[in-house]
Amino acid sequence: MAHFCTKCGTAYAPGARFCDECGKALNAASSPAPAPAATSALSGVKRHHVIIAGGVLAVLIVAGGALAWLLAPEAASASSFSRAINAHLAADAAARDKLLCLANLPYQKEEIRVASYDTSTRQWLDILVRGGLYSAPVEQGSGGWVAQSQFVYALAAPGKAALRGDKLCVAKGVKAAKVSGYDQVRDLGAQQVAMAKATLTLTDEAAWFAKSADRALILQRLPDGDLEVRLPMALVDKQWQVIDEAQMSQAAMTGVMGKSPAVQGAGMLDKLKSAFRFGGHPAVGKWQAAMGNVLEFTSDSVINNGTSTKATFTTNGNTVTITPEGAGDAAMDIIVSDDGSTAQISMGGMRVTTLQRMRD
Repeated sequence: MAHFCTKCGTAYAPGARFCDECGKALNAASSPAPAPAATSALSGVKRHHVIIAGGVLAVLIVAGGALAWLLAPEAASASSFSRAINAHLAADAAARDKLLCLANLPYQKEEIRVASYDTSTRQWLDILVRGGLYSAPVEQGSGGWVAQSQFVYALAAPGKAALRGDKLCVAKGVKAAKVSGYDQVRDLGAQQVAMAKATLTLTDEAAWFAKSADRALILQRLPDGDLEVRLPMALVDKQWQVIDEAQMSQAAMTGVMGKSPAVQGAGMLDKLKSAFRFGGHPAVGKWQAAMGNVLEFTSDSVINNGTSTKATFTTNGNTVTITPEGAGDAAMDIIVSDDGSTAQISMGGMRVTTLQRMRD
């Protein structure tokens, strides 16, 4: 079918853009018809919903990751151990004062009397005199048949302010400056434990101590003069915490001993004892742990407050290695003293508790 220019009537080939005769534009592409308003609006709504859905999904993904992170157990690290130690020292005034306070003399007394020949005590009190805690000593005669002189040190106002109970304290707080042991976590039965070694630093030091020229000598008199401590740690409620020896012992007893079926009941202990053969290793007998519970070792079992667990005992000198049935590789060592009166329980080289032999 022939096509003709509408201006000059000249024929042109299909697809030509301009007339060869007059140059009129041919076959101009028509503009697309606008989409109906309803269709355009619907597309916008769909795009809006897709954007919202994508945002909600992204929030759910982020929230799920955050929730998983919050529910995960705290990792053993320098920061987690430092946090646990600092929380322990901030909450436990007795533990804190044991590190910060001097208890080598009756500091709560208004006067301390020292014999003239006791040069060691006099030298120490002279240090406190230089710190302003005591007044300069006054020499007095003791009287009696054998006359002796003694020196009287009177407690001054700064000394009274430094007292906490009957102890003389050098600071109000202490915190962990350096921590190790977080790379030596062990499974104590069902409980993760570790022994932290922490180097501490004093906070909020007493004014008399901070300015004392004898600061180093005073530090040496503290119970832990080097401000280095070893503290047992355990993962409790997914957070690392400082625990005491009794808790460590309880974790060992319930975590390791509790893996075998219990045999309990009135009179059952006597029946169990009569069924076991005694002898064979140094730990045989009845022992009391530091936390008060009673343990009894036989040739093939452990009885913990009436609960019996079958076990294998391996002896190497005074060390007896106990592996309870069903505990896998969870073994513990009992190191019996030479005289047989005391013993130490350890797991993985870490001391758990002290035992005292009970005599019938």
